[in-house]
Amino acid sequence: MLPPSSFTTLGTGGGPGLNPVRAQPAHLLMAGDTPVLIDCGEGAMTQLRRVGVEFRNVDHIVLTHHHFDHIGSLFACIGLNMMVHRRKPLNIYGPPGTRRILDGLFAACSVPQEVGFGATDRQLPRPEDFVSVHELTPGDETSLPGLVMTSCENTHYRPEHDLGKPGPLSLALRFDLDDRSVVFTGDTGTCQAVEALAKDVDLLVGEMVDAELVLARVRKMNPEATDDHVDRIAQHMFQHHLTAEQLGEMAASAGARKLVAVHFTPGSVLPENAHEYLARVKSRYDGEVHLAADLQTY
Repeated sequence: MLPPSSFTTLGTGGGPGLNPVRAQPAHLLMAGDTPVLIDCGEGAMTQLRRVGVEFRNVDHIVLTHHHFDHIGSLFACIGLNMMVHRRKPLNIYGPPGTRRILDGLFAACSVPQEVGFGATDRQLPRPEDFVSVHELTPGDETSLPGLVMTSCENTHYRPEHDLGKPGPLSLALRFDLDDRSVVFTGDTGTCQAVEALAKDVDLLVGEMVDAELVLARVRKMNPEATDDHVDRIAQHMFQHHLTAEQLGEMAASAGARKLVAVHFTPGSVLPENAHEYLARVKSRYDGEVHLAADLQTY
């Protein structure tokens, strides 16, 4: 049984590379006895079960953005709820575009929904009848049972001076519970808006990427890649993600009381090198720091 006001790291890997010891991005916030799933990467339904939460008891799912490593289990979530004859609402929140994704998944569910279990007198419910989609924009405040959720745009898709312009959105999220505040950065680069959202937060959960390691792997696995192709990947990794030092700086600037790092690419944050990453974060932030593994609760 997970404690109230707890944050559990269901999936601490970062995609699209798969990691045998880390599931894709997904996390669980307990607001009292209400579970809130934050992102829904591949394997999220199994990870929920491993921490003692039944997928059918999750009524709220929040998506930070629409990269596939963060939404890969949405189809499984919807289809499994259909198969167990879910009737109560399943609320799914996310940036604009979430409704279009869900409409596509509803259409994909139509064939198994019509097939059912072979009993013509007992048809499965249609997902569109129990799923409610809520599209978020920066600055929105949303009340869920036991908490208030606030969002801001981050720099995962574009630099800070372009925030607010038309285009796809990537969000950071703040959850204010009765006795605790939690901020999840989502995937982001350095971002003053996220620092402001996280001001004096009790728990800051932030992504941390080893861009140099990613680029070395790209070059090794794609020796035919042009310099232009590698440069574009490098631009994304260095501008739209956080290094260990940048994550520490964000936590320090925000005045966060505790920091948990997630979203590790394969080959980074291993038992033999975790102390090096920890030292890099702590070189910029003197608070409590954790490099999370899957299924840890804070």
